[in-house]
This record gives sequence, C-alpha cells and structure tokens, in this order.
Amino acid sequence: MHSADDAKPQNSALHAVPVTSALVVEPVLTDALLATTTLEACGFHVTIAETFAKGKDRLNARVPDVLVAAIRLAEYNGLQLVLRAKALRSDVAAIVVSPVFDPVLQADSEAMGATFVVKPLPEKDLRAAVFRTIFRERSGTREPLRPPFERRIAERRSSASVELVPFERRRDDRRRDLPTLLRVVATRR
Repeated sequence: MHSADDAKPQNSALHAVPVTSALVVEPVLTDALLATTTLEACGFHVTIAETFAKGKDRLNARVPDVLVAAIRLAEYNGLQLVLRAKALRSDVAAIVVSPVFDPVLQADSEAMGATFVVKPLPEKDLRAAVFRTIFRERSGTREPLRPPFERRIAERRSSASVELVPFERRRDDRRRDLPTLLRVVATRR
C-alpha cells in the first residue's frame, strides 16, 4: 500500500542540498520575504535580519551555511557582512544583492568569494545563484580570496615605482608648472 506521502510529487530542488541554515539580511521587506520563501521552498531554515547590526549579531550567534546580504545596509555594506562571515567560517556560501549593476561591487564581491546578483531577482534566478554558490564552495573550485578591486588597482600603481606629482592644483598653477610636468614625463621613459 502507498501512503498519502508517497503520492506527493518530489521536488528535486528540495533534495539537492541537505537541510541547512540561511541568513537573509535585507532592509526591504518585500525582497526579504521573496528570498525567505524561495530559500524555505528549497529546504533551508531561514533567519531574517533587517539591519547590519542585527545581521552581525545573528552571524556571531550562529554562522549560517548561506548568507544573502543586500549591498546597501544604511551606513554599512553587505560586503562587510560577507567578510565577517568568511572570517568566522570560510565555506559560507555568500550572495550579495544590489539594486543596480556596478562592476566595482561585482569585482569586490567575487574577490571575497561571494556571488553578485542584481534585483529584482526572479525566484528561479535566486535559487540558481544559491545552488551555484553552494556548489562552488563545497567543491573547492572557488579561487582563493583576493584583495578587493580598489586595493588591487592601488597595488599595481604602487608597484610601478614612478613618483607622480600631485595634480590637485588649479589649472593656472598647472600651466606655470611646466618643468615639473617635463620631469614626470622624463621619468616614465
């Protein structure tokens, strides 16, 4: 005999990942609810935090398996939560959600080992991003953490070992300072 439970259709997304915990840090209620229902449908135990401080407290209490953080959290940044989570547990699958596409934020997110997504995010895209990030973290195919984008650029500039004259002067001052400009050009050759 078959029981009533046997007649239920099996959702492959429910069985792709064992039941794990997720933390959603999102100040916009509708976005937080969308992420929560999507993650719960996939079998996650979801905790919600609407501010950076509450998200930080929940991270310190228990590090989740998945962190979904908004990029804008008042005076803080979702990337700061990603760094904190990665410091506490290196295999946290982190997703950073932004209302606009920004290549610098995307590069910083990827450098920290997080997946960068832009909202509005359909349910199936969020689910795909979560599973892709979990797979990358658990399979060990993730690249090692690199410094954020701005720091990498600054490191390249400092390694050039060319001393540049600051040009924070008014235009009139720049015209009068032709010998300094010629010296800078000569040192670059």
